[in-house]
Order: sequence, then structure tokens, then C-alpha cells
Amino acid sequence: MTRPPTARSAALEALDRLERREGFLRDHLHDIFAHADLDPRDRALALQLATGVVRHRRVLRLLVSHLRGPGRRTGAIQPPLRRILELGAYQLLFLDRVPAYAAVNEAVQAAREMARGRQAERAAGFINGMLRGLGRLIAGREPAGRPAPDAVPHPDGGVVRLAEAVLPRPEGGRAVFLATAYSYPDWLVERWVDAYGEEAEVVCRWQNRRPHTFARVNLMRHTAEALLATLRQEAPDVAPGPEPGTLDVSALSIERLEALAEAGDLTVQDPSAMAAVAALAPQAGETVLDLCASPGTKTTQIVEAMGGEGRVVACDRNEEKLEPVRRTVASRGIRCVTVCLSDDAAGHAPAGGFDAVLVDTPCSNTGVLARRVEARWRARPDDVADLAAIQRGLLERAIGLVRPGGRLVYSTCSLLPEENDALVATFLKGRSGWELARRDLVLPGPDRDGAFCARLNRVEAGTA
Repeated sequence: MTRPPTARSAALEALDRLERREGFLRDHLHDIFAHADLDPRDRALALQLATGVVRHRRVLRLLVSHLRGPGRRTGAIQPPLRRILELGAYQLLFLDRVPAYAAVNEAVQAAREMARGRQAERAAGFINGMLRGLGRLIAGREPAGRPAPDAVPHPDGGVVRLAEAVLPRPEGGRAVFLATAYSYPDWLVERWVDAYGEEAEVVCRWQNRRPHTFARVNLMRHTAEALLATLRQEAPDVAPGPEPGTLDVSALSIERLEALAEAGDLTVQDPSAMAAVAALAPQAGETVLDLCASPGTKTTQIVEAMGGEGRVVACDRNEEKLEPVRRTVASRGIRCVTVCLSDDAAGHAPAGGFDAVLVDTPCSNTGVLARRVEARWRARPDDVADLAAIQRGLLERAIGLVRPGGRLVYSTCSLLPEENDALVATFLKGRSGWELARRDLVLPGPDRDGAFCARLNRVEAGTA
């Protein structure tokens, strides 16, 4: 008889789907939750377990390799067993409220069910031995400790002290040490160290946090205070967000959030992502172009900033990208938005050009790795150059659509200079009629992701 689903079995299923089918972990979990009878607490635990294993993959595999001894590779472990082992190891290392015996017993049972037949006890014995070995290696949690060869950084702060040195020594290379300790590819942390120096560790640390869910209140319908009071009646832990007009809605269920978003009462959006439209500063009565609009989050932010008075043209490269924009606009009854393909944007421009253009470009996602846990392992150095070429092309298209005296905001959720300051500086070099009015770089923190935006003003003839 099949056991009823648990948080751990849901997490394992999601990890299996991610490895076999790729896609996005949260989408796999959402599908599993739709077919499994799990209460909200178990869903939250499944999300924490699955994202934690992906996020900390490098250090988990390093510890497994260390326990197996010289000459043994984690790659030699059957993938289903490896996932069970990594899930158990994550719990032992980072989930202080989960008893060690419970984590080990669950993993052993999962291995026994996975292998079955003659191999069941062998698989269970292997998992039992490895996790008990890890339990002996863990010396304890130090809330104020610093990462070291014998200290793994804990996502909630401090470190997990080990009985032996497992991580590389910092003297052998700062970037490699940070990349190993915090579980990132070497090349990515090397770029951060070059760009941010000592702050690179801050970037590594906060992109391993368990992120809260923030939402922008539709101030055309509610004050933030009134909606907060209403939501607290059903979820007392809903709280004000870090920016005016935002709420921390982590305590709400996915279903409730979706209903509120569908009704247009709020929009799920990280505070750092709001900076681009704030820099654009759309005004009532203006005509604004959102050139890379999907899924429509910033489109609605522009509409709300204008109080619904004006016109917004929301574009993207194909109909598949435009579909969520159309749904968002239709579900909210927004009448001032025209949705069209990017190739048709010029045909919707007023005489002289748009007052303001937002170019929220596709990017490496290196500022939102706390939420997009797969991105750190999928990104490649060559991707950045390819993306920069796309970004430059979008900027070239956009500047021809801005009226004299108008403005353009270029934004990314990247922390790589090649996609941000360096790209903007190169783009402006030798180009007359444009000036950099402001730039904002937000590094990840306890209550926000990372993001970049630059506002470029088109200088009117005779004022340059």
C-alpha cells in the first residue's frame, strides 16, 4: 500500500522532475501540490526542502564526497539515492527544528521504497551509514560564526561547525572559497569579487536566504494600511513591506495570493524590481512604452503610477510572451493598455515618439538567485555575452521610439557589470543627444533581491 504523500516525498518528486525534465522547481512543486493532499505547513516544508537542496547543491555534494573518502565520486551514486542523500544532508545541516533521527529515518525509508527487492536493505544501509557519518561530522551551530574550512555558512546566519576541515582554504583563492562555501559556480563568484570586492560575500550570503514574498498594493483601489488590516484578519503575520505601498504576504496561501492578484488588489513583486518604474516616473496623461512587458508586472505598476490616466503600450517578442500580459490586463479591466508584438510598437507611438520607454531586458537573473534557485547552475559565462548583445539590440530599438525631451529606463535583475554599468557606458559612448540621468544598483539583502536600472534622458535639440 502506497504511503500518503509527505513534505519530504513531495520534495523528492520535485527534485526528480527538475533533474529529468528541467523546467522550474516551483512549477513542478505547484503541479505536485495540485494532485497531493498536503496541508499548508507540509507544502511550505516541501518548498523549503526542495529549494534548499538545489540552492546548496555544491556544498552538499562536497560533504557527501568527503564522507565517501578519496577516489569515490558522488556521480557514482544512483540519482534517486543521491537525491535522497542530499535531502537528508540538507536537513541535518540546516533545519535546526527537524530532529536528526527523524531526518535519517525518513531518508532510510525512502531509500528502501525506492530500491525494493533485494537491493532495498543495501540502499537503506548505505543511506543510514552516510547520514549518520554526517551527523558525527557536524559539531554544532554557531549563530555568530564565520565561514571557514571547517564551518559551512548557515542560510539564517552564522555557521554549521564541522569536526574536520572540508571546504578549501581561503588563502587558495577567495572566489573559490566563497563559491564552494555558499554553493555557486566559481566563474560567477569570480565576477562578483572583481565587481564588489568584500561585498561579494554579502551577495553570496543574501542570495542563499529563504526569501519572503512581497506584493505591491494597487493604490488605485486600496491604501496599504486598509488592505493590511483586512488581510491580517485571516493571516495575522502579514506585515508592511520595506517600501511604501508594499506588504510582506509570505503568510498567505498560494491560492489566496492568486485570487488577490487576479482581482487586481495586489501584485506579487520584489521591492528591488519596483525601482525601474520609480526611475521612469510615469505621469498621468503620458504615453509610455513597456518594451519587454511579459508577464505584465511592471505594466500594471506603470498604470497604477499614472492613476490609470494615460496610455501604455505593452510589447514582447511573441504571442506566447504576450499571453500573460493579456490575461493580467483583461482580468483587471484595464482599458488604457494596448498589447502588441515588439515589431509593431512603432505603429502605436504618438507623433514625435513616446514620453517614456521601459526596457526591462532579459538577463542572467544573477540578482534573483534566492528565488530562481536553478539559475545559478544553468547560467554559463558565454550566456552573458549573448545576453549583452540582445540587450544592446533592445536599447538600439528603444531609443528611436523616445520623443525629444523624453526618457528611457534600462533595467535588469543582474549583478554582472557586463549587463549593467559597462553596457550602458559603452552604449552612451560617442552617442549624442542622450545623457545618463541616474543609475541604481540594489545588492541583495534580507528583504530584497538584486537589481539594476539606469535612466537615460533624450536631450532636446538646442539644450545639449
